[in-house]
Amino acid sequence: MNTPADLPALATLGRLTADLAAGASSTTLVERLVDDLSRPYALDFAIRYELAPAQRALTLHTTTGIASRYLPALKVVQLGEAVCGAVAQRRRPEAHSRVDADPDERLALARELDATAYASFPLAAGPTVLGTLSVGSRTRPEFGCDELTLLGMAADLVTVAAARERDAAVLDASLAAHAAAEQRTENLQIALVTNRTIAMAIGIVMARTGRTEEQAQHWLADASQRSNRKMRVLAERIVHTGSLEV
Repeated sequence: MNTPADLPALATLGRLTADLAAGASSTTLVERLVDDLSRPYALDFAIRYELAPAQRALTLHTTTGIASRYLPALKVVQLGEAVCGAVAQRRRPEAHSRVDADPDERLALARELDATAYASFPLAAGPTVLGTLSVGSRTRPEFGCDELTLLGMAADLVTVAAARERDAAVLDASLAAHAAAEQRTENLQIALVTNRTIAMAIGIVMARTGRTEEQAQHWLADASQRSNRKMRVLAERIVHTGSLEV
């Protein structure tokens, strides 16, 4: 049977699930987690890191409850370093109690944040590690086993949101690359047509006036400037009409 202390946390899981189903971002879920559990779990902050494909370092994605002066030190964490770097590398969660009295060097960042209880969870979607979610309290000495279980379930929901965001980013990048390729192809086709049209116009000028190719090019360039028209437009007119009157 759930104890009264469990009920707010269970309600939070329900709200996180509903938010996720409604399309909420991972950032929104992290903020909701800390807001909802600030009282029942004395949760004070959360840090979400992102691990890009083929990278060896976590990059800061989301923080809540963290003062801006700490952000530079949190910006990048190498895999295997600090608690979150080890969690991402080993794909296993870690929980630490009485952080303020723990000499573990990997907890240096957590101590700087005045954490007393600290837990970090891998955001793993199948074989892919998307990052980590770490949470902390500045007042209580530790998180209980049931609390860590619930926090791990919340991290799973954040993982789903993070995976959805990464898939959307990959799709957007693919669409952008496709659009860029189409634009390059279109530009190339326009350039080829333009070059052919200008070459034909130069040939007409040579045939009509007896000029050399170089002289015909200069004539076309001068005519373009005098008439204040692009050389392509002028060349198209000459090709279509056969007239050299500009």
